[in-house]
Amino acid sequence: MMSARGLWFLLLLVCLAGCTGPAPAEVSPRLHLRIAESGLHRLTPAHLAPFGWDLAALGPENVRLARGDASIPFLFDPAGPALIFYAENTPTRFNGHTIYTLTQGSAGLPVTAGAAAPGQAAPAVGRDLIRLEPALHYLAQVRGEEDVADVTVAGVTIADPWLGERLLAPGEISIPFDLAPPAEGPVQISVQVWAATSAPVDPDHHLLFTLNGQQIGDKSWDGPGFRRFDLAPPAALLAAGANTLRLTAPHDTGARADLVYFDFLQISYPRQLAAAADRIRFYSSGGEHLIAGFSGPGIEVWETTDPLAPARLRGFALDAQGKETALRLSLAPAESASRQISAAGGEGFLTPAAILPAPPPFQPPAAGADYLIITAPELAATLPPLIEQRQSQGLRVAVVTTAQIYDRFSAGLPTAAAITPFLRWAAADWPPPAPRFLLLVGDASYDPRNHLGNSAPDLTPTALRATQEMGETASDNALADLNGDGLPDLAVGRLPAQTPAQLQTMIAKTLAYERDLPPGDWQQQMLFVADDDDAYFHRFNLDMAALLPAGFSAAQLVSDPAGEARSALLAALDQGQALVSYMGHGAIDIWAQEELLRNEDIAGLRQQGRLPLVVVWACLSGYFHHPSTPSLGETLLLTPEKGAVAALVPTGQTFPHDQRLLADALFGRHLFTADTLGEALLASFRSLDPAVAGQRDIIHTFVLLGDPALRWALER
Repeated sequence: MMSARGLWFLLLLVCLAGCTGPAPAEVSPRLHLRIAESGLHRLTPAHLAPFGWDLAALGPENVRLARGDASIPFLFDPAGPALIFYAENTPTRFNGHTIYTLTQGSAGLPVTAGAAAPGQAAPAVGRDLIRLEPALHYLAQVRGEEDVADVTVAGVTIADPWLGERLLAPGEISIPFDLAPPAEGPVQISVQVWAATSAPVDPDHHLLFTLNGQQIGDKSWDGPGFRRFDLAPPAALLAAGANTLRLTAPHDTGARADLVYFDFLQISYPRQLAAAADRIRFYSSGGEHLIAGFSGPGIEVWETTDPLAPARLRGFALDAQGKETALRLSLAPAESASRQISAAGGEGFLTPAAILPAPPPFQPPAAGADYLIITAPELAATLPPLIEQRQSQGLRVAVVTTAQIYDRFSAGLPTAAAITPFLRWAAADWPPPAPRFLLLVGDASYDPRNHLGNSAPDLTPTALRATQEMGETASDNALADLNGDGLPDLAVGRLPAQTPAQLQTMIAKTLAYERDLPPGDWQQQMLFVADDDDAYFHRFNLDMAALLPAGFSAAQLVSDPAGEARSALLAALDQGQALVSYMGHGAIDIWAQEELLRNEDIAGLRQQGRLPLVVVWACLSGYFHHPSTPSLGETLLLTPEKGAVAALVPTGQTFPHDQRLLADALFGRHLFTADTLGEALLASFRSLDPAVAGQRDIIHTFVLLGDPALRWALER
């Protein structure tokens, strides 16, 4: 039995344990601030303590705020303490937010003071600018000389093919929008549409524009592409709160079809100035301003015309108006365009939509890297078995996450445009050898902002390239074009996983193929499958079979309405084939109109480890960046123990005679002589001429789903 002294000692230990409190948070020296709304922001100790930050102890001399490489001025309020700063969100096609970085240990940039005066009693009038740009329809063909939004960054096309409402004549669409109470003055309305049709008549498009029931424009034009209309209605037509712009297509041009898509609406208008939610942003060309509606006297007023160099305005006056406070200030006339003014009361400061620890900086491997893996962070933990396999084969392996690449090359923002600069850096500045193989780990999506509402995440983005036949599509090869000559400089492959389980499936199939390939004659059997729609397809296959080295047997199948070829194909897959090559028409999830092979077939195969390399000379079978529908190429890889070990598949639509050039190089010169599948494909791609449009499309749109370092383990 415990003595009284022992009981007291135990009680003391319990009390001491209860007084220790939680362990301090681990310090994250760099934070990413995800900005979703433009305006004055405030960070307090409560926001930063979860990341181990003691704001009071740090002070302004030990904190740096940046957007990309640019230091952003901020105000350190010791009374809070708090950091106050202006942050601007500039959404792009790929991101709905902007990243600002907060770093410990380096001096920040204090905000400068700007000139203002108290001002006199004055009309509360300024200007406002709103922009509506809905994203309802993805149109890959929005490209060409008419695409005024087309921009290329680091070799990656980043024009925005997302458009708003569809308007087919005769018809109309309504675009609702809300405004602050308007004032007298000039109004500027800009409307942009994209015309999808063209007809022999001129003009072949006609639109009527109506604002709140009053016609404000009547525009006709000819030809497809983007067209912007600038309108100047009287301010009296605007209403406080709800407004409606209506676009009407009367179908009176004589064109058989008149189809346009709404792109954006932008309105610059005079407004009455009053704070809402204890904050306001407006534009001023100078003069006297009276702004009511603030909650109290603690108001910050900044000029934020240049978001990288805002200035804190002082010298304004405050007037009590019952329970509210009004702001009076006088601004000198603007030298050029209107200045943007941002103000916030005590309850009006914004906070970042999210605060996240920045990823650790990537350190180049001391001994170089032959084999480079770029992976989504959430998939990295699944990679060690594949890494060990490649290392056992003598390859030096480096793994980098997409987050680390974005942090260094795109200011923390997810974008494929960061990948090529990273690869250039690896090739030029890392210790030798430079990477020869690039494995992209993670699926991609043409809807990274989930406009459709059910899109899978864009884990490891692909480059997007304009093509002749279908417009924009995915191009992994374009990411590896390091010198801009239109040819890949690394052997590229992708494991298009959305989850660790999917990645584990593909790695397991790869390792089993290289380590435990079932023996048998199937390793010398190759199957050539053709669509019956065009005799050229079968001739193509006969020519490719003639290029096979001695010792391989080639069987031929041609689709038929009765479905006999389909049954024979499934049986041949079950028996095992070293290679299956298909030539003909295709879609995302099927081969041929007769549905020779479809997504649903793969799970029912009985291959028992006899997995082929699949090569598809068709259209769209590798459209892996569709946000919700898996391509046939993906299904072949993602199905456990079935399907294919790797697949060369198209993400776009190309012509058979252009595909023939790649096939000749692959079957005739490289597939049976290269050490790895990726090296065979790289040599084949580099035999094409990117100056010829059709060949350029082949280079861009044919992708390897699988490991580029895969050793094609054939008994020869």
